[in-house]
Amino acid sequence: MNKKAIVPLVLGLGIGLLAVKFGIDAIRKAQASGAETATVSVVKAKQDINAFDEIQPNMIEVVEVADSPFISAGERIGDLEGVIGRVAGKAIPKGAPVLASMLSPEGTPAGIQGRIKPGFRAVSVKIDEVSSTSYQLRPGNFVDVTVVMDILNNNATARNRKETVSEVILQRIEVASIGYGTQGGTEKKPGKAKPAKSATLFVHKDDVSKLHLAQTRGKLALALRGPDDQDNSTVARATGDGLMGGPKVDEEKQNMLAQMLAMMGGGKDTAMTNPQHHVEAQPKEPPPPHGVLVFHHTSIQGDETDIEQLLFENAESTKLLSVQLGAPTRAAAAMRQDKQRSTGS
Repeated sequence: MNKKAIVPLVLGLGIGLLAVKFGIDAIRKAQASGAETATVSVVKAKQDINAFDEIQPNMIEVVEVADSPFISAGERIGDLEGVIGRVAGKAIPKGAPVLASMLSPEGTPAGIQGRIKPGFRAVSVKIDEVSSTSYQLRPGNFVDVTVVMDILNNNATARNRKETVSEVILQRIEVASIGYGTQGGTEKKPGKAKPAKSATLFVHKDDVSKLHLAQTRGKLALALRGPDDQDNSTVARATGDGLMGGPKVDEEKQNMLAQMLAMMGGGKDTAMTNPQHHVEAQPKEPPPPHGVLVFHHTSIQGDETDIEQLLFENAESTKLLSVQLGAPTRAAAAMRQDKQRSTGS
């Protein structure tokens, strides 16, 4: 055999033997280390435990695990008596050890009442798929509460006319829980979960009546916001007229009508130039708005679009408040009757 071929073969065999030896030594050390590892008793969750649930005996068990320096002795709980009857302060997943920091203080009542902070109240509101962000709300989320409702508009241009408004009434409100229901079923065919119909919110006591009134008078919607969003600046109100641009008065038409009224003698009050006839004006109530009907032309059918209803600040003012097409209801009805009598119909 060639001597040059023997040398690499011997070296490879030697390296292989050394690797086998090192491997055997490592296994022996690991076995010896395992035999010397101390174990401790810990309480483990046998199922998922929701936050603020009272822990029952069937939810937990005691198991032996290797002692770990990553869990302090003060966090470990080694007996069931230290956990049974306590309330979970946070969700505990199945198979996780139950630590002291996961439990609420002793005496904390189970359920949502243990989460209500001083000065706050838990209030439930109706929700559906749209008002709850497609059922994506979860306990611990923060939302803005918006109400959409009809109100009476009492300004001079639209007195006693209903107007739809939308306004944010509460901001950064914490979601306490989401209400779910189940459909009836049998033991073999359990019921299916129904969509949530309510959400419980943590509301400051001063805002409880506002929220109840808004839910009674209008429709509520919850707008989900980010957990780090702390901006509670004022949000503008949205109205139906504002959404569609609102009624506008033609400026050119307003100027033309003002000139016509001025030529007819209308105008603002002026003081008398003759001092002998000057009488000091006495304070009086502001005059009411004055309405005028302008007929562009008449038609047999009595089309109301041929009539404009002008509303001035008062009977002697040229300031035009609004221009609307058509006559008021009573005036339109009277004109139709006159035209019917005149045509013999």
